[in-house]
Amino acid sequence: MYSILREGIIKGSNNVGFIKGSERAACLTEMPLSSIKYFVEDNYSKHNYRYFGIAMSKKSGWNAGARPVIYLPDEEADWIPNDEKWRHVQFDLGTVDFTHEREWRVKGDLRLHSFGFYVIVPNRDCERKVEEIDSAAVKKIIGFLHMDYLNDLL
Repeated sequence: MYSILREGIIKGSNNVGFIKGSERAACLTEMPLSSIKYFVEDNYSKHNYRYFGIAMSKKSGWNAGARPVIYLPDEEADWIPNDEKWRHVQFDLGTVDFTHEREWRVKGDLRLHSFGFYVIVPNRDCERKVEEIDSAAVKKIIGFLHMDYLNDLL
């Protein structure tokens, strides 16, 4: 999180991970804040979730090029053009199902300099560390969401 805020970029991954096709993409989630704790506390097996994140409006994400992924079995995704495959996520009911993540993706990198956003942190100590970072992205922070506090409310 700290390096993302220093650089002001959420770097897109390539097809070495979960991205299909030849394009890189930055992965986002539309998961409600109240659901995050289940992925962190239950050690969700596919991903390594922690109480750190960037929260932006859907409009900001859309304007930055974010689009919802297309959940389909691999064998049904041949119609997707190669330059759009970055949006495809494998789906096989009962075997591979990430639909609960409500994923969106941005082709390439997501640059944080052009819109305001909130930062999700575990607690006030982590907020202070973020505030010490001198970068253009940190200047775009609207506020902080402390998950330790929010989890107590939920």
